[in-house]
Formats: sequence, structure tokens, C-alpha cells
Amino acid sequence: MKLFILKKAMPAITGLVLCASLSGCYFLPDEEEVLAAPSVKSSEVKYTTVTAQRKTLEKKVICSGTVSSENQYSQSYADNSGVIKKFYVNTGDVVKKGDKICSLDTTDIDYEIAEQELYLKRAKLDTQVIVQNKGTQAEIDRSGVEEELIQKKLDKLYALKDGATLKAEADGTITYLTSLRAGDSIDTGTTVCTILDTDALYIEIKPKNNDTKYFKMDQKVSIRVGEEEYTGKVFMIPSELTEYREAQKRSKEKIEDTINYQSDAVYVRFADKKSSASAVGQLADVTLLLDKAEDAIIISNNLIKKVDGEQVVYILKDGEKVAVTVEVGLQTGSQAEIVSGLNEGDEVIIR
Repeated sequence: MKLFILKKAMPAITGLVLCASLSGCYFLPDEEEVLAAPSVKSSEVKYTTVTAQRKTLEKKVICSGTVSSENQYSQSYADNSGVIKKFYVNTGDVVKKGDKICSLDTTDIDYEIAEQELYLKRAKLDTQVIVQNKGTQAEIDRSGVEEELIQKKLDKLYALKDGATLKAEADGTITYLTSLRAGDSIDTGTTVCTILDTDALYIEIKPKNNDTKYFKMDQKVSIRVGEEEYTGKVFMIPSELTEYREAQKRSKEKIEDTINYQSDAVYVRFADKKSSASAVGQLADVTLLLDKAEDAIIISNNLIKKVDGEQVVYILKDGEKVAVTVEVGLQTGSQAEIVSGLNEGDEVIIR
């Protein structure tokens, strides 16, 4: 009976399915379409580079110190005192030995000199009269003594007059001049000026980071004071100072230092005579050239990498990052000479 009903119903079901398919509607879910995977194109890597160029590389030690003089002269009136008449110099002036510095008013001395010169003239005339009148030897001797006494007074007055003008003891520069002015009184022993010997200028430097070992006796250095360049020479180093002190102890003659040497310092003299007087008291840079590479390919030290025990530099070649093995020559704290492995014009990758 059930089989008969199903058989009778089959034509009807088949008709419904056919109608549904013709109308575009489905009772069963449609199968999801499989899409192709999206293509991903990696972005191109960009590098920052610097062009390898030929330059000059110098390895050097630079130290600073103040320009001083080995010889200093404080000048004052040793035997004279009085009123200042005139100054002939100013602070900073360059003087030669014997140049006038200052003079005192000698009006009173000049009067005394003129007076004593007249006394001397009279005494000589008196002696002549005695001789002409055939005076006794005692009278002649007495008159001669009178002349001698007057001459001694004159010599003292001449010395006072000459001493009233203070003169430079040496070539140098006036680094100090008293604040007293013409018309002021000055006492014996009061310092009028200070002269520094500019032919004996030196610089005390204290190298850092064990750089003292690079300095040798009589080694040439360059000195820069402001915009001026000078040539210098090393004249004392710590190791030499020890021997120098021993020689002082062994010497029978007392050796007085004009420089207060320090055991951790290097001392440099101005080797040429063109050193400017204005350099005294100024800060100077002393440069010791240790080595030099000219017309060489120079790059920063941080561009040199260590790979598998070799030193390499990365360059950009045909758009690709390539490692090249290099041989390093002269090297300073920040730069290096590339002896081989890198060519002028290569694009060295910074990052």
C-alpha cells in the first residue's frame, strides 16, 4: 500500500523539482567559489650610501696649553725714588734691551750737577794759579784733592740722573705696567713693569690617554694661537725630566730652573723667532703629526664590519647589497684608510 502511494507521488515531486530549477531558486545551498590567492609584491629595499673618495688622512695628537716665557723680568728703581716725569711704553708694547721705560723728574739733580760742575771748574782754575805762582807741593796737592772731591760728588749726581731713567733689561713684551702716572711719587723697590722674554716662549701641555709616549726630544710640532701658526720643538718630556733631575743632583754648580717642570707634562718651545708677543698668556693648540696618508680612499671606521674574522665593507652594486673584503691601512679614532678592496666612486652603504 505504501509503495503504491510513493509511486503515485513520484511524478508530482519530479515536477516540483523541475519547476524550481527553471525558476532559478534552490532549496539546497550553492557550493562556495574558490578564489585565487592574492599576489603580494615585496617592496624594494632602499639603502643610504656615501661615495668612496680620495682624501688625506692624518693621525695626530692635539693638546692645549697656555703660552708662557722662560724668562721674566720685574723692573723697579733700585737706588732712586721721586716723582714720575714720563712713561715711554704701554702694556703690550714690544721693547728691546736698553729701551726707555720710565723717567723721574731730575730738576733738583740737574741744578746740583750744574752747581758742582762750576765748583769743579773753579777748583781747577785755583790749581792752575797755585802752579803758576809756584806754590808749595802741599798747596798743589790740597787743591787736587778738592778737585777730586767735587768730581766724586758729580759722579754720584750723574749716576742718579742716569738711574732716573728706567731701561729694559732684555728684549721682550711689557705684560704689566704700574697704575701710577706722570706726577705721582714712586718709592725705591716698587715694581714699575714686568717684561717677558718673547724669544724664550714655551707651552706646557699634558697629553691624555697615555699619549705622552708619542712625544720625543727635539720633535717638531705645530703651534696654533688664534689664527696664527708657528713651528715648535719638544724640549722636555717626563722620561727626560727624571734624568735631568739626577744631573742636577750630581752637578757641583747649582742649576736654577726658570720653569717649574711637572712630571706628567710635555714642554714645547717656539722654534722660530716670528712668535708674536701677543701670544703670551693665550691658549694654544699643540699638534704632533704621527702619520699621514695622502690621496687615499678614506671612510668612517663604523662602516668597516668584522665578518668571519675578516674586515668587510658593504657596497651597493647593481641595486644589491654586496660585502667586499678590505685591507685597512692608517687608522685614526674616527676614520680609516682603505688600502685595497674598495675603489674610488663605490657606493658604500651606511644603512
